[in-house]
Amino acid sequence: MTYRLHIIRHAEGTHNLAHDTRILDPELTPLGVSQAQNLCRSFPYKADVGLVIASPLRRTLCTAYEGFRDVLDQRYFPSGSGNGVADGAHFLLDPDVQAHSDRPCDTGSEVRVLEAAFPDLSFGDLDAKWHVKVGVYAGDSESVRRRAKVRQRLVMQFGQLAEGQGKRRDIVVVTHGDDWAAFRGARVSWD
Repeated sequence: MTYRLHIIRHAEGTHNLAHDTRILDPELTPLGVSQAQNLCRSFPYKADVGLVIASPLRRTLCTAYEGFRDVLDQRYFPSGSGNGVADGAHFLLDPDVQAHSDRPCDTGSEVRVLEAAFPDLSFGDLDAKWHVKVGVYAGDSESVRRRAKVRQRLVMQFGQLAEGQGKRRDIVVVTHGDDWAAFRGARVSWD
């Protein structure tokens, strides 16, 4: 099955502007919101997108939500908001594409916090402990290597996902800069 995989780094977060990695799950700056809006205006393959996958951190969620508001299905937006489209793209939150490190800026929020910030999104499939940087989501090099292998397997599975999308087969992944190499299949030293 032929499809395109579009990997997008999140827009500017408050931690980027302040160079402050101590900010927990930072939001987008005003420039970041503008960047996401520009993505919405300028992304050239909108008609082909059937699935948008985002890291559950706020900056990636906001980038995807704002950047693809005219592509995502209307069920992900408040009724009457004018955002979303009938039979639009599916939206999937995937903790395997979250930021690697265990710094506060790369640590997500609890599900209840995300539910309050994004009341029209479903967080039911998200593990309640996805944001705790231990075990599979730890920041150590071995855990990061394991997640990289998961992402590489995920890329192979995208073909199957694309098959179920009809003519809208493209998949967008909104993630973090440290994930690009893993999706490209590049050999990366995580040490």
